[in-house]
Amino acid sequence: MVIARIRVLVIAAATMSLVGACGTGDGASDTATAPPQAPETTSTTAAATPTQPPGMFTGIDGVTSDITDISRIVSLTGDITEIIHELGAGNRIVAVDITTTHPDEANDLKAAGGTVGFGQALTAESVLRFDPTLVIGDETIEPPETIAQLRAAGVPVVILEYQTSLEGVTEKIRQVAGILDLEEAGELLASRVGGEIDEARQTAAAAGTVPRVAYLYSRGPALLFLFGEGIPTNAMIEGAGAVDAGAEMGEGAIPLTPEALVAAAPDVIVLPESGVESLGGFEAILEIPGVAETPAGASNALLAYDEAYFFNLGPRTGLALNEFVEDLYALVG
Repeated sequence: MVIARIRVLVIAAATMSLVGACGTGDGASDTATAPPQAPETTSTTAAATPTQPPGMFTGIDGVTSDITDISRIVSLTGDITEIIHELGAGNRIVAVDITTTHPDEANDLKAAGGTVGFGQALTAESVLRFDPTLVIGDETIEPPETIAQLRAAGVPVVILEYQTSLEGVTEKIRQVAGILDLEEAGELLASRVGGEIDEARQTAAAAGTVPRVAYLYSRGPALLFLFGEGIPTNAMIEGAGAVDAGAEMGEGAIPLTPEALVAAAPDVIVLPESGVESLGGFEAILEIPGVAETPAGASNALLAYDEAYFFNLGPRTGLALNEFVEDLYALVG
């Protein structure tokens, strides 16, 4: 799982570089020297804005944060940002990472300069300039020296587990809600999203067929990967009742070769919308070596979705899975 995650991060970094968005955000500077080892408990003094202190939370990294003020939140991943907004606390977010693309309020915040840059190339300065009282991220956030610097500055930094399963979606929602002392809203949201996921799974189970699906990650002809086991796309494909042809080939992001694609033999190929656009449309996808030789290529069975919508595993997961199931079984009959 860890290997797969690291490989995804490398791809994400390359992608952001290609689109000119891998900078650390306005006002960021070079990484400073790392301070001594961060204390096991960090806290901040409550700001003037009154909030109900949620208390203590221990992250996946084993560090317990004493959360006393949730009025100024920096969210370091798109899924966490979406969850906070769905919980009704979006107005507390003062900055997000540059890969966040939903909801509109988050995009407005980015457009106004409220971004810390790329969460996987984070600097302490890019975060501290927003005077945060709480920072929330997951295991994908790098480098660890920056997290230590933020904690040494007295800012609670909560690191959640990087989830790659559908079951992890509701767990993540409840964790974020607990951090923000919004357990009731969190339970309602988790119940809704969990119900949507269950609905999609039931629809898929009733389809009476088990298609083979491959997720092809593309950012132009120089960046082509087949996504395998340990990546959120695996959860979406298997959640739709399909066989993940990429997962059969291995873990993480597998460099695409014609031989690997033909061997995967997908009935349907799924891609990111931006990847399809970067290659020149669906017609160009069929020109990728190996695609035409697959059952998917032969029948033109190609699907494309917004990346964050399809595999962020946030509060829109159930909606995305239902849409995917409907589209998938419409193609394979």
